[in-house]
Amino acid sequence: MASSTGTTPGAPAAPASEPPTAQQWPNTRESYEIKTVLGHGATATVHKAVCIPRNEDCAIKRINLEKCNTTMEELTKEIQAMCLCKHTNVVQYFTSFVVKDEIWLVMRLLEAGSCLDLIKHMLKRGKGKGGLFEEAIIATILKETLQGLEYLHGHGQIHRDVKAGNILLGSDGTVQLADFGVSSWIATGGDLSRDKVRTTFVGTPCWMAPEVMEQVAGYNAKADIWSFGILAIELATGAAPYAKFPAMKVLMLTLQNEPPNLDSCSENKDEYKKYSKEFRKMISKCLQKDPTKRPSAADLLKSPFFKKAKDKKYLVEGLIEEGLKIRSASQQAVKRVPGSSGRLHRTVDGGWEWSDEELDENSEEGKAASIGRSPRVGANYKEALDQEMGKKKEESEKIEEAAVKSIDATSPEPNSSGDGTEVPLHLVLRLRNASKELHDIRFDFRIDQDTPNGLSQELVKEGLVDGRDVIVVAANLEKVIQNKECKSLTFRLNSGCGVNEVPDDKALIGFANLSVS
Repeated sequence: MASSTGTTPGAPAAPASEPPTAQQWPNTRESYEIKTVLGHGATATVHKAVCIPRNEDCAIKRINLEKCNTTMEELTKEIQAMCLCKHTNVVQYFTSFVVKDEIWLVMRLLEAGSCLDLIKHMLKRGKGKGGLFEEAIIATILKETLQGLEYLHGHGQIHRDVKAGNILLGSDGTVQLADFGVSSWIATGGDLSRDKVRTTFVGTPCWMAPEVMEQVAGYNAKADIWSFGILAIELATGAAPYAKFPAMKVLMLTLQNEPPNLDSCSENKDEYKKYSKEFRKMISKCLQKDPTKRPSAADLLKSPFFKKAKDKKYLVEGLIEEGLKIRSASQQAVKRVPGSSGRLHRTVDGGWEWSDEELDENSEEGKAASIGRSPRVGANYKEALDQEMGKKKEESEKIEEAAVKSIDATSPEPNSSGDGTEVPLHLVLRLRNASKELHDIRFDFRIDQDTPNGLSQELVKEGLVDGRDVIVVAANLEKVIQNKECKSLTFRLNSGCGVNEVPDDKALIGFANLSVS
C-alpha cells in the first residue's frame, strides 16, 4: 500500500521538513474513531474522525476501490504524490491504508467546511442578490487559492477540478485546495522544462476549460486558470455560469458562446455593479478560450485586484465564524444507525435526519440517540417550520453531474386537503443495501418544501443510496409525484449488480422499487 514517504516520478522533491510518518499518524482502522459525515460522492465519503493515539481531530476520505475508475498502480502513485505536497494552501495528506474494499486517506481537518457550504447557506437565507460576498473576502480567498495552484503547477501538477466545493476553510483563516481525486502529474522524471499536456476528459462541466471539452490538442495547467475564473464568478454570484443546464448543454454553450462574465449569471446587467473593474478584468484574463492567452498562476498573482486581499483575521471575522456555526449545526443531526429499514424525517430547520424503525424512541437506546436532535416536524412545529421555510430559496445545485438540474424543471401539481392544508405524499423506496439485504426507506414528500433532486441528494448523503443512482432515483421520484395514478414502479439502478449476480427486477437485484404507501 502507498505510504506517506514514497517518491513518484514528477513529484516535488521532499521538503526540508518531512510530512508526518506512519508512526506519527498510524495506518490502521482501529486507530481512528469515525465521528460524522462531512461529504458524500459517487465513489468516496469524507468523515470527521479522531486519531485515538494522537488524540487529534482529522478528516478521512474513504474511496471505494471497486467504484473508482482507476488502477491500483495509478492510485498508489497519486497518493504518494499528494502526501509529498506541502504548502500552506494545499490540504496536507498524512497517511493512507486499505480497509476491505476501500482506501482511507487521512488528512488535515478544515473545520469551517468548504466555500460551497457557505454559498449554499447564504443563498438559503436570500443573501445572494446583488452579489454574494464582499470583494475583499473574494480577493482573499482567490489569492490564497491561486498560491496553492502556483505551487502545484510549479511542481508539474494540474488540479483539474477547481471549484468552490474544493476550497476548504480552517478556523484560523487558512484557505486550502482539496480533492485531488482527478488531479494529475504532467511532468515526468522531474523535467519541468517541457510543456506536458493531458488528453483525458475529467472535471466538472460548468468549470471545465474549452480545450478539455474539445479533446483535440490536449491541455495543460492553463485549464486550471479557466476553472479559477469560473470560481471567481461563483464566489460573486453564488453559481457557475450555465449551472441550471444539463451537462451536454453546458458543453455546447461553453464551446459556442463568448466567454462568460459576471453579467452572464443575471438577466439584470446592473445586478453585480458593486464589483470593481479590476475584478472583472482579472476574470476576463482567466476566461480566454485560447489557453496560450491566459496568464500563468504566478503572473495572475500580480493582478491589481489581489491588492484588495486581507489577512487571515479578516477572513475569520468576516466569513469563517459563520462557517463554523453552519458546520456545528449540521453535525447536530442524528446519523443513521445500521439497520434493515428506516425513515427520513424533516426537522424544523428544513433539514433531514434518519432513524431506524427498530430504534424505539421510548427505549434507552432511542433516548440516547435523540440527544441533540432537531425537533421533528409535527403539529407543534408547523408554525416554526413555515416561518423558517418562508425564508428559504432554492439552493443552487452544483453537483458534478449538472444533468440533475433538469429533473426539477417541471414542478408537480399541488396536493392539498379540503381545508387547503398540504397533504404529504408517503413514499417507500425498497432496494438492497451494501450487504445485499432488502430494506425499506420511508419518507414524506411535501410539494411546497421538497424536490425530487433534493430528496435524492439526501438519500445519497445519508448513505442510503449509491451516489451513482442519484439521477435515476430523482427521475423516478419525479414520475411518481407527477403521475397520481402511479402507485408503484420498479427501475434499474446505475450501480448495477455484484460480480456473481444476475439482474432481476422481481428480486430487486440491480433494481429498486418506489411506491406510495
